[in-house]
Amino acid sequence: MGDDSKDVLRFATEYSEKNIDLYDLLGVDALTPKEDVHRAWRKRSLKYHPDKAGANFDPEKWELFEHARDVLSDPNARAAYDLAMKAKLLRKQEREAMDKERKKFADDLEAGETAARKQRQEMEQRGRDIMNKERERLAEVNRMRQEEDNRRAAAAQEMEDLAEAKRRLKEKKDEKARRKQAKEVLKGTAVGGRPSGPANGTVSVPGNYIVDAGDVKKKYWELVCDKLNAVQAARNLQRSSATAEELREAERSVQEIRKRIHEAELKFEREFSTA
Repeated sequence: MGDDSKDVLRFATEYSEKNIDLYDLLGVDALTPKEDVHRAWRKRSLKYHPDKAGANFDPEKWELFEHARDVLSDPNARAAYDLAMKAKLLRKQEREAMDKERKKFADDLEAGETAARKQRQEMEQRGRDIMNKERERLAEVNRMRQEEDNRRAAAAQEMEDLAEAKRRLKEKKDEKARRKQAKEVLKGTAVGGRPSGPANGTVSVPGNYIVDAGDVKKKYWELVCDKLNAVQAARNLQRSSATAEELREAERSVQEIRKRIHEAELKFEREFSTA
């Protein structure tokens, strides 16, 4: 193999390693014969020729065109170049396929993680929804329970108010009965039979009317109370084993109070008739 062939073969290896597309540079393809390669070289490199480029002459560009012509015109160099380029293309395709596979794996992994994350979020949301519904249910149960407690408390209060009203009504009836009884006592009998002495109650005297009662002054209603107490005391003695003297003394006390009441009624009647 001559030195020129070795150089051309070296150029083929060098350009293939640099991934320089000599076919594209000359505007031909892998099926273009040697003669057409030369014609394409003359056509493409004309503007880079020293005589044409003049001051813009680029020796490296010109040299690249010449080496492309030589490599693609030499069968061995061209075969070595094609083989190296095909190997690089194959490795590139393999890398692209591997990159594509890795990308697909990464995409699948990311899609799986996204789906798992979405499923987890949906489960968490369902859990929160269930908890919120349970809280609402418990709140409703507590509300209904509170309403029932309030209703029972209101019913109990109503019963208590009713019982209190009945009790007060009974107290009023009892008070009315006591007053009626007091009037009957004033009109009733004295100790041992009908009352002796002056009749009381024939004149309507205000309860706050002031009456002389010995060394003190009393209101009319106080004298009436004294009379009631005296009558009750006399009756108590009559039911007990009191002596005759004690019974006579009790009777005198009743008569004395009845007398004071009678005098107060007469005095009030005189004052009222004078007025």
